Amino acid sequence: MKIVKQMLLATLLAVSLVACKKDKVSANGIAGTWEGKWGDVGQTPANFIKFSINSNGTLTRLNQQGQTIATGTWSLNGIEFTGTYTHTSDGQTHKMAGLYTDFNGEITGTWGYSPSQADGGTLDLKKQ
Repeated sequence: MKIVKQMLLATLLAVSLVACKKDKVSANGIAGTWEGKWGDVGQTPANFIKFSINSNGTLTRLNQQGQTIATGTWSLNGIEFTGTYTHTSDGQTHKMAGLYTDFNGEITGTWGYSPSQADGGTLDLKKQ
């Protein structure tokens, strides 16, 4: 009986440790093409925006023809997505921050003129 109790206790301990394990979002899960809308402060997002997000921490902003118009980097801390990119045409740098939801493939957040992540407006992205 003592051995059965010890085995039951060991099993419960193992299950509780696995159940409490913090899930880490994989860079591979966020990697891919993301498309959506952006808007200025106080406006509903209505302008086209598209990114290619790479698992190595780099990103590319693309125009509607799929041409590169900006390059930068991104990071993910839990569900908090951040990115910085610089336009190839004029050197203007933008930052963005948002919440990443992997179950429906969305990033919802804000964008700004560097160093701000929010003074420009809002954006909504969906994984393609």
